[in-house]
Amino acid sequence: MDYRPYQGGDYQPLVVKGSKVKIFLLFAGSLMFTYVGVQFLVWSGEVQSDLANLLRTLGIACTAMFGLATVIYLMMLLRRSPLLVVDAQGIDDRSSAIPGGRIMWEDITDIRLIRFSGQKNICIHLADPKAYLARQRGVKRWLMAINFRLSGTPVNITGQSMGMSLDRVYEEMELRRRLWAGQW
Repeated sequence: MDYRPYQGGDYQPLVVKGSKVKIFLLFAGSLMFTYVGVQFLVWSGEVQSDLANLLRTLGIACTAMFGLATVIYLMMLLRRSPLLVVDAQGIDDRSSAIPGGRIMWEDITDIRLIRFSGQKNICIHLADPKAYLARQRGVKRWLMAINFRLSGTPVNITGQSMGMSLDRVYEEMELRRRLWAGQW
């Protein structure tokens, strides 16, 4: 990467595109589990009551969760824009079902790479997370509030669909944050 200043004194942005192979595999897996959920619903009509209730519950849960995931991964497969852009002004996160959106460096207090539930995440700690949450709408606000309770921040970036390792993304973020703060 080139860290020399370019026009206007800014630095080269980090642009992270999605890995089409990873996204396709996630799409295929979620589609398969959606199918299994539908099959559970079909089978629930063919068996005795106790098992029927269990199959119906599992079928609804699988179909709803993995059906939503299937739609999200399909949209990611069709999208041409990058999942993540880190530039001289901040971070633009579009990497997940609940993306952080545009976050300016002055609103970020810390960036940490953590392992949560067996998966690496980049946690973006904000100066005023409650104000950030208040700007979100609907289900996104609710899901980000859950992130906030679990990890201490509403913005978490996972690397499961990125074309670059999360360790490298974290290092590049930290570098650009230090450049913005004049610490480099």
